[in-house]
Amino acid sequence: MMTRLPPTVRLTGLGFYIAFCIVGGVFGGVELDRLLDTGRLFAVLGLFLGLTLALTGGFLLLMDVLKTDQDKKEGQ
Repeated sequence: MMTRLPPTVRLTGLGFYIAFCIVGGVFGGVELDRLLDTGRLFAVLGLFLGLTLALTGGFLLLMDVLKTDQDKKEGQ
């Protein structure tokens, strides 16, 4: 189903995925810091976790977009 979308739409989704991972990690860390009164420990850990998820997932999604675009070009 995802391969039917044009690459521009899928790349826009990739941007939202990256933003969601980073913002979600930081927001979750800040909330944990607020609840546990730990300074900024979990905010920083959440940032690194969000960045790790964003880079890993973003790379996999980008490879999928490039692979299906390459397959379409070879099929022509």
